[in-house]
Amino acid sequence: MSLYIGSLERIFRDAEIAARSNEAVLILGETGVGKEVLARYIHEHSRRRNKPFLPINCAAIPAHLLESELFGHEKGAFTGATQRRKGLLEQAQGGTVFLDEVVEMPPEAQAKLLRTIETKELRPLGGSRYRLIDVRFIAATNSDIKLKVDRGEFRRDLYYRLSIFVYSIPPLRQRLQDIPALIKYFIAEDGVGARISATALELLMCYPWPGNVRELKNVIAQALARSEGGDIQVAHLPEHIVARCHQRDVLMGTDLRRKTACFEAHLLAEMMRQYPDPEEAARRLGLGLRTLYRKLKKYGISYRRSS
Repeated sequence: MSLYIGSLERIFRDAEIAARSNEAVLILGETGVGKEVLARYIHEHSRRRNKPFLPINCAAIPAHLLESELFGHEKGAFTGATQRRKGLLEQAQGGTVFLDEVVEMPPEAQAKLLRTIETKELRPLGGSRYRLIDVRFIAATNSDIKLKVDRGEFRRDLYYRLSIFVYSIPPLRQRLQDIPALIKYFIAEDGVGARISATALELLMCYPWPGNVRELKNVIAQALARSEGGDIQVAHLPEHIVARCHQRDVLMGTDLRRKTACFEAHLLAEMMRQYPDPEEAARRLGLGLRTLYRKLKKYGISYRRSS
């Protein structure tokens, strides 16, 4: 079973094109959607797969230290630099550097990064000689990077250098149809033979998932621990999720029917987009052809009738 499922399948399939290239990649998406997962996928399908994959969170490193962390420094470059130190870019030689939250990089580091991308060489802090560098750059951000560029907060030329290939990962709340398969994947990953009850699944399908896939993974891990290897029931889910859904009355009456119908319509529309032939779509959905036609008509989804 693969995590690259549902509505993300096309993105990961397209990413194989970027993997065959050596050009920079920019990945956009909210926190927790899986930007690093996609970056690793590109690396693992590239000719650099046997070399290092080095993730760097630009927001987690203090601005005054980031330049030294990335490019390294020579002995005596600043107070406390008692010996030469290779930067992270040199440590990733031959491999891939993943610059997460690249928009948090200070202007000086942006300028040096741009030169490194253009010339394939770098100069450590306090150094007088440039060193050749062979790395592939993948950058990511959860911010509106184009707005940052327009405001002058991020270099326009660096943006264009990093955005040769651009992939935008939608938040989980916009791809609810992926949740059942993701849950199945996380349960299998945990190595247990548990399942999730229909009521618990319906509840998770209505939650907005501000933490995206990362939050869902944590919730399933907690639920499995509480269920002690048994099937996941509503009682095993976090109280804040249960309370939120109860407040919205999504576990009862017409709102649940509306949510279920919304999910079904979304799933059918996505399936018909991927498989325009109704016979193929019906086979993949496990439905009879007449049942599929009835549902498509119910939700007003266009289709090409089989001959």
